[in-house]
Amino acid sequence: MKKMFPHLTPRTFLALLLTVSLLAVTGCSTAAQTDATPEPEQSHPVSVLEIKEQSLPVELTYTGTLGTGEIRKLSFKVPGKLAKVYVHKGDHVTSGQKLAELNKTDLNYALEAAQITVQKAGLAYNEAKTSYTRLEQLAAAGGLAQSDLDKAKLDLDVKEATYRQAQIDAQAKESALKDTDLYSNMDGYVVDVLNHEGEVAAAGYPVVVLRQGQQLVNVGLSQEDVKKVKPGTAAAVSIESLKAAGKIKTIDPVPDAQSRTYNAEIALSEELPAQAYQIGATVKVAFAIGEKQGIWIPISSVLNDGEDYVFVVDNGRALKKNIRLLDHQGFNVRVEGLKPGDVLVTSGMKELKEDSPVNVKTLPDAPASNSSGNSSNSANPSEVSVND
Repeated sequence: MKKMFPHLTPRTFLALLLTVSLLAVTGCSTAAQTDATPEPEQSHPVSVLEIKEQSLPVELTYTGTLGTGEIRKLSFKVPGKLAKVYVHKGDHVTSGQKLAELNKTDLNYALEAAQITVQKAGLAYNEAKTSYTRLEQLAAAGGLAQSDLDKAKLDLDVKEATYRQAQIDAQAKESALKDTDLYSNMDGYVVDVLNHEGEVAAAGYPVVVLRQGQQLVNVGLSQEDVKKVKPGTAAAVSIESLKAAGKIKTIDPVPDAQSRTYNAEIALSEELPAQAYQIGATVKVAFAIGEKQGIWIPISSVLNDGEDYVFVVDNGRALKKNIRLLDHQGFNVRVEGLKPGDVLVTSGMKELKEDSPVNVKTLPDAPASNSSGNSSNSANPSEVSVND
């Protein structure tokens, strides 16, 4: 190489060699950059709807329990063996309906004996009264000493007292016989039957338990929500596939000591089937408290990372917006933080990040209430083209 360039000094020759090497490396790098193709951003498919301000009914939803209402425990006034039970648990009964009866054999004998005693005591009393009347006339004529008349009067008084006591005893036996039949003293339902036929029922011990006929539901309302309802507020009640309706009857003015909730008692006007009304069973309760105007969106579109937020589409990209939840209605929620015209992402939002490019599908309208109170946000989305 030095023979080819004899006029170059060693230092100059080295500098020339370094320059050539740098030019070669730079050329290769430029060629590599020219040949590389940048990767395109991945577009996420989403469904959207345009936000509109609208008015929807608002409801409070709670879990309640089927209440007992007034409970009455009916018993016999006399002891005896249970001969017949005419009702079963869950049966509807009316006032005056016969529920059960005791064996009457012994009391029938006792009443018959008491009536015979009354007859004998009555005859003895009548004889004593006739005798005293005769002796009284004789004494008035001077034919009988006063002491003898006094003895006759004493005998009359004793026989009269015996007769009166026999009458009272017979009446008691007759009343006891009537008490062997147990009747309902209210319209309602049988909660429980505590004795079976053939068992001995003690006097005063409950045999049949009844509850009042009206179906009731108890709900514990929060301090905030108790201000939104009042007696007369309509309530929809459901248990599994069964539905009922009623109104608030009473609201306790003092909260429960443990739960700090205010009990609202709902009287059902459209009742549940008797077999489904199991005291203490849980039910879903919804109180209608009017309509609210505002921005309503499907609650399924709301995400949370410590704060509630949604994604909207702006110029073909996802934009995160924090919101505040206000009221619920079915599958919809009223929110703050959005405005009419915003394009809300309703599906596919879980794959999005801030500024993610999106491939948009659109729903026809914002959610609206239907006749059943649920959201109509299940419309089929249609494709639209978006120019990025």
